Amino acid sequence: MENRILTFKDCINKANECGGNKHLILGNGFSVALFPKIFNYKVLADKISSEKIKTLFKELGTNDFEYVLREVTRALKVIKGYPNTKNLCKEMSSDIKELKKTLIDILTDSHPQNPGAITEEQYISCYEFLKHSEAGKKYTFNYDLLLYWVYMHFLDNKEMKLKSDDGFRHPIGDESVVTWEIGQEHDQNLYYLHGALHIFSDDAEIEKYTWINTGSTLTQQIKASLKDEMYPVFITEGSRKQKQNRINNNAYLARSFASLKNIKGNVFIFGHSLRDEDDHVFNYLNHKSKVNNVFISIYGDKNSEENKRILKKIKVWEKDQKDKKYPKKYYIYQAESAHVWDREIDEEVVRKQIFGNIPELEVF
Repeated sequence: MENRILTFKDCINKANECGGNKHLILGNGFSVALFPKIFNYKVLADKISSEKIKTLFKELGTNDFEYVLREVTRALKVIKGYPNTKNLCKEMSSDIKELKKTLIDILTDSHPQNPGAITEEQYISCYEFLKHSEAGKKYTFNYDLLLYWVYMHFLDNKEMKLKSDDGFRHPIGDESVVTWEIGQEHDQNLYYLHGALHIFSDDAEIEKYTWINTGSTLTQQIKASLKDEMYPVFITEGSRKQKQNRINNNAYLARSFASLKNIKGNVFIFGHSLRDEDDHVFNYLNHKSKVNNVFISIYGDKNSEENKRILKKIKVWEKDQKDKKYPKKYYIYQAESAHVWDREIDEEVVRKQIFGNIPELEVF
């Protein structure tokens, strides 16, 4: 791992020199960069209405839902070993379910209501960012609709259409829904690693909500489903092992996870803090995939405690690459230099790009 922090442009150039596809893995920083007052654990935690759950957060000194879930789950395992704790265990199990439901409810209620919440300039900026991984696979840990909205925004634009296939198809003879099935996802290149707000499952089939089939916005459909106590495919477990178990029991998530093994070339990780809870994904990427280069973003001061933790973890990954069949090199870049949502673009060039059938925009 290089000691210096690179720019996003440096990393793109490095990947181009090495050759191979450029794959993308998105963390929560992708959404926070656009809506910091929405996709932020502190903001979400402030909206908790249950006094009991509020107390849990206060006692643990955190705003992190996954941390609270993990700690309560750990405590439950310990308490089960003691006599006369049946009622307490039942209560704690109920609290865990309520905490998961609370996270989904709050995130859905806080989510921007429609794609118009993103400006045209922001759409185009994100387009330029995503264009780098056009030939590769795209993975996201995020539950929200932002990435989906960006791909849909350019779907009918012949000049700027982004290659996007999430594996969902219309069943034969039924145009009212889109479903995901094993065997029909061979061209899929977009994966929601932990599920998403618009993906639902009734154990029989996995369905994606769309606006075009109902005339209702996705957020309206999601809220209606929540009222009927139908919940999205949504990994809210606190520990790595629990998440892996949930993934293994869902065909869509299991296939998404397994596809990491087949990627080659380069992978860009953006907006992820490399938390231990997601080691099931990164361990698989580091030890099973055939990628050669891994480019990882850090946000803000290199010497912040959070970034020190991330850099320390990457050094561990690097040591683990010795004697591997597909050894990987790791590079760090400044997240801000990617300008995912705030790239400065010449408006005249954009106008010609959209209406004049000229070559693609210069990225840098």
